[in-house]
Amino acid sequence: MDNFFKFATPITYWLLVLIWSYILIFYVRKIRLLGKSDKLLKLLLIVLSIDAFRTLFESIYFGAWYTSLSEIIPIEIFHYLAQAKVVFIPKMINLIAAIVILTILIKKWLSAEIASKQKNQEIIADQSKKLHQKHEETTRAKEQSIQSEKFTQMLFSESPIGLVLTKLTGELVEVNAAYANIIGRSIEETLKLTYWDITPEKYTRQEELQLASLANTGAYGPYEKEYIHKSGKLIPIRLHGKMIKKGDQELIWSSVEDITDKKIAETLLQEQNEEYLVLNEEYQTQNEELLSAIETAEKSEKRFKTLHNASFGGITIHDKGIILDCNQGLAAITGYSTEELIGMNGLLLIAEQERELVMENILSEYETPYYSIGLRKNGDEYPIRLEARQIPYGEKNVRVVEFRDITDQKKTEYELKTAKEKAEESDRLKTEFINNMSHEIRTPMNGILGFSDLLNEQNITNAKRQYYIQIIQSSGNQLLHIIDDILEISALGTKQVKPQIEALCLNEFLSELFTIFERKAKKNQTPLSLKMGLPNSKSTLLTDPYKLNRIVSNLLENALKFTQDGFIELGYTLQDDKIVIYLKDTGIGIHPEKQELVFERFSQEDKEVSQNVGGLGLGLSIAKENAELLGGKITLESEKGKGTTFYVSLPYKSIKQTISHTPSSPVPNSDKTRNFTILVAEDEDVNFLFLEILLSEFDDKLTILRAKNGKEALDICKTNNQIDLILMDIKMPVMNGIDATKKIRQLKYNLPIIAQTAYTTSQEKEEAIAAGCNDFISKPIKKEKLLTLTSSYLMLKN
Repeated sequence: MDNFFKFATPITYWLLVLIWSYILIFYVRKIRLLGKSDKLLKLLLIVLSIDAFRTLFESIYFGAWYTSLSEIIPIEIFHYLAQAKVVFIPKMINLIAAIVILTILIKKWLSAEIASKQKNQEIIADQSKKLHQKHEETTRAKEQSIQSEKFTQMLFSESPIGLVLTKLTGELVEVNAAYANIIGRSIEETLKLTYWDITPEKYTRQEELQLASLANTGAYGPYEKEYIHKSGKLIPIRLHGKMIKKGDQELIWSSVEDITDKKIAETLLQEQNEEYLVLNEEYQTQNEELLSAIETAEKSEKRFKTLHNASFGGITIHDKGIILDCNQGLAAITGYSTEELIGMNGLLLIAEQERELVMENILSEYETPYYSIGLRKNGDEYPIRLEARQIPYGEKNVRVVEFRDITDQKKTEYELKTAKEKAEESDRLKTEFINNMSHEIRTPMNGILGFSDLLNEQNITNAKRQYYIQIIQSSGNQLLHIIDDILEISALGTKQVKPQIEALCLNEFLSELFTIFERKAKKNQTPLSLKMGLPNSKSTLLTDPYKLNRIVSNLLENALKFTQDGFIELGYTLQDDKIVIYLKDTGIGIHPEKQELVFERFSQEDKEVSQNVGGLGLGLSIAKENAELLGGKITLESEKGKGTTFYVSLPYKSIKQTISHTPSSPVPNSDKTRNFTILVAEDEDVNFLFLEILLSEFDDKLTILRAKNGKEALDICKTNNQIDLILMDIKMPVMNGIDATKKIRQLKYNLPIIAQTAYTTSQEKEEAIAAGCNDFISKPIKKEKLLTLTSSYLMLKN
């Protein structure tokens, strides 16, 4: 039995060596095959490998021991293995590996424990933080709700427009200061009243209609009425509103505007000019109806939004220029959308030249309304009225601003100012004209009256008497010229004057004028020359001779007045289809900036110079308007101190000259076959006496009858068949000359009638001829003209 164990024990140990060698190799191979992610499994295999290595070593050690005892191997081999240094190495490897593994395991365990504790602490801290945040959010939400409610209330109370909430019964629930100010009361006093306390009874029917509209559509207005002020006076207002809900209660929200200033402005404009009876409304309803206000912060904010958008005009809230909120009214005024406006720098809505002032007002918290210039999205500038207030917004103060587009108001003001300036300028010119006319009329009248008195003296010579008579005649002609100017400018002002077109030989026309004015030019020692642009055969044109005479005569009169040195040249040229008559002088000239002014009525370029030479300031105005009536125009070229050239361009079409000149009928001699009877219809005694003297000189055997009005003339014609000629004054009492002529023509168709009048317009002549007059003579009547006319008709009768 001992031998069995002697040999079996070594064999058993060596079998264990083989088995644990295989196990060790298996563990090592598995460790090599494992990836980096299998760290825990790899660590476990390493531990098993170390244990297998230890067991293998012990099996070898004890196997060598028992084998040497069995004398299978030499005992020296065991002695070698039993050495301390040989045993130490595997034991030390095993110890180090065990220590390393233990360290790793401890580290892993401690890290896991620490991580677990930290994670628990983080979870606890996170939960605490969330609870704290939730508490802060709840607190902040409450504060925001309170601030929002305060903000809404502040906007309501600080709004520059009157705002009020009323019950359906008329009881006032809430009002702002602007509303209370309209009726001259405090907010507390106002809340003690009802809507009907401040509404005059005369508006009862109107209020019933508005309440009906409110019941049917949920809104009313806008419309105008009056409130009763605390003082008892009536305040004009404009209001607009709708039905809203506050909780379960139905209320009426109203926006009320004091339009006293507007009404006063309308009244003033109406008094000053009938064309400006109505001012444009300054405000328009801009946005959707106001939604109901409720208790929560979100609905309170919605209430603010609705109130904000329902206001008239443009409203914006900004923080140092940056727009935080705005209503649709601002969008409508500026052309931007509300989305574009929010976040924009509000100064971009102001014209660049005004931005510095507006920014100063923002920084200084300026609250008085002021005017500026706005800038639309399309770049257009327009006048605006700005009014702002500081209000709380969250945790800071911001500004709420009301924009008003006052384009229509400014336009009306400008038109009114322009009309006023024109009226004042017109009054000034008329005053100057009247003063000047007084002077111009008194000057020739002084000559007429003064030298008429001198003619009464007994001891004056014939030469002096003739000289005085010449002065009286010259003064009379001067006075007549003034009267003609006044009458003509009045007729032109009616825009009813029509030219009387006929063929005119321009060469003969200018030659006659040249002959008349050459005498005046010689008196002034100013050379006057005439240059024709066409031969006589081609110088005929269709025009109004009288008006052309007025044009050229006025130009010649001016040239003679203002030319002391040098020369004056009159002429014309043909330019395409125009005849251009020119008048060139070397007179005082006209400043370039005054060249348009001289053509205006009552205007004169230099008042002092004009006073020295005389005149009413109508000549060039008459010339210009007559030129335009003839289808032409008048222009000038001038330089101060170097003279002036006037150009009158007239339409020209070459026509065959058919003008013939009939010599004046000679005054018949006294060898007549019978005596003549002339009826003079004249209401003025002096004029009749003058005509009687002239006619008596013509023929002392003439029978002269007188009628003091048209009716007397008609009656005489009915009873007297011996009348050979009638001198008919046009303007007479009872029946005028036109009506009398028409009735006489019905009785005596062939009786010659010569119209006499103080007016010389073509309309007067046409009217007289149309009524049945054979000819026309204007006052003051010239002796030669009268005798020529009467003799020609009396010779025909003879």
